[in-house]
Amino acid sequence: MVIKIFRRLWAYYYDTVFIIIFLLLYPLFYFWLTHPKHWRKANKLRRIWARILFFLTGIVARVEFKKPLDPNRVYVFTPNHSSKMDIPSFALTYHGYYHFMGKKELRDLPLFGLFFRTMDIVVDRDSKISSYKAFKHALKDLDEGVSLCIFPEGTTSDIAPDLLEFKNGPFKIAIDKQVPVVPVAFLDNWRLYLYDGSRLCTPGISRAIVHEPIETTGMTSGDVEALKIKVFNIIDQTLKKFYEGKRRIS
Repeated sequence: MVIKIFRRLWAYYYDTVFIIIFLLLYPLFYFWLTHPKHWRKANKLRRIWARILFFLTGIVARVEFKKPLDPNRVYVFTPNHSSKMDIPSFALTYHGYYHFMGKKELRDLPLFGLFFRTMDIVVDRDSKISSYKAFKHALKDLDEGVSLCIFPEGTTSDIAPDLLEFKNGPFKIAIDKQVPVVPVAFLDNWRLYLYDGSRLCTPGISRAIVHEPIETTGMTSGDVEALKIKVFNIIDQTLKKFYEGKRRIS
């Protein structure tokens, strides 16, 4: 019971620090995000925000690359999604320039929604027009040398470490532009900050494993399903290696 109370209080502390840091940096974010020529600066500032957030809340980010990434290439990153910590985790995982793609509700968030009203991409999966516009926007980003981070589960999993079913979108985008897909496994975020309504958080180590890029050169639309399954299995097997047979922490 004492541990659970501590974890609940830590969740409130984490959220408070999240907001305070963002408020302090908001003037810079606002100025840079309203001018596309400054978006790279906003992207770097997002990494600084994530580093301060994790430092003040006792989260230590550790990243393992199975193969070094080429800084001159663009990628479609496909991490699992199970926690509020995933966005700052990715900011500390990949130091290149990237945009997130996320659901339309993110655009309406106070403060943080600024990113999804400007630099990042939103998609309404219930609207074919919105989905098409987001798809075209994503292709344009890749053409302009901007990598993408797309959570293939489409939403935050409440059954982590088990994965939700993957969507086709990120794999269609990667194949269309013949760019590599990079599976990313966040091992600990689901247990450091639960997303199942219990609102429990704890300091600790947040590990990310960045798998070897999967080349899509020569793939066609007929290969989307196979690529999706391959990425799912890579992340799923990575999570099972650490958590199979272990119960969720609550």
